[in-house]
Amino acid sequence: MNYWIFKANPEHYRIDERLLDSNPNLVWAVTRYHERIQKGDTVFIWRAGTPRGICAVMLIDANPYEPEQAEIYDGYEIPAGTITPLSEHWAKGHLIRRFPVIDMSVIKKVDGLELFSFFSAFQQAVNFSITRPEGTILLEFIEQYLADAPIRERENAQKLAAKIKKPALTRSAPAVRAARSVKKSKPAEPAVANPDFALLKCAACGRYVVSSDTDRHIREVHAGQPVEWKKTSPTTKTASRG
Repeated sequence: MNYWIFKANPEHYRIDERLLDSNPNLVWAVTRYHERIQKGDTVFIWRAGTPRGICAVMLIDANPYEPEQAEIYDGYEIPAGTITPLSEHWAKGHLIRRFPVIDMSVIKKVDGLELFSFFSAFQQAVNFSITRPEGTILLEFIEQYLADAPIRERENAQKLAAKIKKPALTRSAPAVRAARSVKKSKPAEPAVANPDFALLKCAACGRYVVSSDTDRHIREVHAGQPVEWKKTSPTTKTASRG
């Protein structure tokens, strides 16, 4: 399993509103690394602009492929003044965590992320590769951060979610449709969110891991020992494509 950061630019995509939508399924542009991104990988959604930071965690459900146009248009796009070609490869996944933006300044203070590779990466890109140690630390930090989040913050998020409704699918936006058009190819097998994926907490050491990575955790931390797991409950949704 690999870890990635997918960046969302609120000037091009209404990521704040999209994360309040109850639909967990997403299809995201892959402008690079399409040969390395695989089903089961973990993605951190990074919101650009202000506030700037991580706002969601997603699991990849299918290797990047060339989808039909209807799959990639969800109504939250913001038409650009000029039409630029977009990637022909897209990754399908589903959200497992949504939360108020964890600011960049907070992430910089996390032990082990002082030299986080993403901070020195080419920021005009959409997809970023991060190391397994960085991904593990970040995932554990997010779980602990959300566990310690004030109740008031979660209640405010619920009130905001109730006020925002998903916009109608306006297929009359020619600029968006033109920008989103992709070359047709043989349809890929539809990817269905795997219900077995979950964030688990190790009862032995308290570390959080994705359910697809439990075997590696046992080998590296508790070799030869029985391990019990506790499935973490979903967190409240709020608001951050690149």
